[in-house]
Parts: sequence; structure tokens; C-alpha cells
Amino acid sequence: MSNRICRRSAAAVVWVALLAAQPAHSQPRGGFSDEQIAREGTRIASGDRVELFQYRVTADPALLPIAEAALPRMEALLGLKLDEATLGRKIRIYVSAPTGVSHVWRGYDLPRDPRAIVFLNPRVAREAINGTNATYAHEMTHLLTWRFHSHTLREGIADYVALTLHPGAGVGPNPRGYGTPPAVTEDIEKYLGTTKSPPAAVEEDLQFRQGYYFASYRFVKFLIDRKGIPVFLELYNSRNPESEYPRLYGASRAELVLAAREGH
Repeated sequence: MSNRICRRSAAAVVWVALLAAQPAHSQPRGGFSDEQIAREGTRIASGDRVELFQYRVTADPALLPIAEAALPRMEALLGLKLDEATLGRKIRIYVSAPTGVSHVWRGYDLPRDPRAIVFLNPRVAREAINGTNATYAHEMTHLLTWRFHSHTLREGIADYVALTLHPGAGVGPNPRGYGTPPAVTEDIEKYLGTTKSPPAAVEEDLQFRQGYYFASYRFVKFLIDRKGIPVFLELYNSRNPESEYPRLYGASRAELVLAAREGH
């Protein structure tokens, strides 16, 4: 074997090892774009308000009635209806083998190109059917609350709705749920309830991501438990939520973050 081939083989081994060492959410998706998945996916089931597609995997159509039944419950909980004028009448769910992290169309940039499309990886789709994973409901909530100004409030309300429908289930980057909560650092808490863009660590560091999503959920749940969903949605819809905390909750954002952490 030539030295050139040996060097290529060694480089390939190193590359595979690096991929294996990375958290799943930072791994490349094999060059398959969401546009390609949406264009080439095969519809396998259709209901009144949800359509189910598969891409490079055999999906179970049993997911469709679960999503169909969940949508009106989510709307009732939030007091919001799907914005059909903007998003269309039906939600399209794609169960896709190349999808690593489940997400909505355009991910965090959904407001720039709003469409009622959800991409699920095969694992969370399977676990949704047996009731152990609520990620599908988290992503569907993003469609009901597609206009947002605070990323942490967005992720927190999505977890809140998902876990109200499926208590104790895994969700997002926390597949085992919040029975044993992940660590939350001060670096995470400074983002809670603000309009700051999510830090790079949310994409690059799995432990940070787990803590960030849990802290967002804990903060939103605390606010809803304190004043209810209508008041929370008033905060959620504000372009400057930090100025609204004293009026809506009688305390500053920092005070509320501390109270949420201490469980008051």
C-alpha cells in the first residue's frame, strides 16, 4: 500500500472519530437540505390538519393521529389558533433520516420565511408514538407561536406545551426529560427572557444546550404558574420584554430569574 493511500486512510479514521465525538446536534446532515427533504419527501398519511411525510426512512403513519389530536389541545391551552393565513391550513411533518436535530422550517429563522413544516428525526418520531418523547409537540408549538422576540421565551413555551401534553417525556436535547434536570449556569441565565440572540454554545456544546433549554422551560413555567398564559403571551409578544416584567409581574427580570431558580 502506498504512503499516499495510508495517509488518506488515516485521515478518514480521524474524521470519523471526530464526528463520533461531536454531539449529535453539531454533526453535518450529509448535505441534505430542508428544501430537498420537503421537495422529495413522500406523503404517507393525511388528516384534516396534518400531513405526514417520510424521507429516506420508513415512517410509521401512527404518528399522524397523535399529531392531529395534539393540535387542538395545544391551541386550547395557548388560546391561539394556527395562523392559516400565513402558514397554510395544514402542518406538514417530515420524518427524515438525514435530520439530526428536529426543527421547524428555517429553524430559528422561521419568522423570515414562515411555513408550517416540521422535520423530525426517526428516533423522536418513534418515541412520540409510544409516548416517551414530546419533541413533535415542541416543534408544532413553534408554529403556533411563530412570531417571537425572545428566543428563550420561544423555547420555554414550546417545552411547556409539549410537557403539558406529555408529562415526564423527553423533549429536544433532553431525551430523558427533566426528572434529573441538567445544570444551569449564570452564563445561561443572562439570556433568559431577553431578546439576545442565542449564543454559539447552544449549537456547539450539548451540555450547554441541555441546560439552556431546561432553564428556558423552568423560567416560562414559573411565569405561567404565577400569572397564567394570557399574561405570559402579552410578555411573549412584546418587542422589549425586559421593560414589561415590572408591569406584568411586579419584579425585574433578574429577580424573576432568581425566583424561578429557587422555586419561589
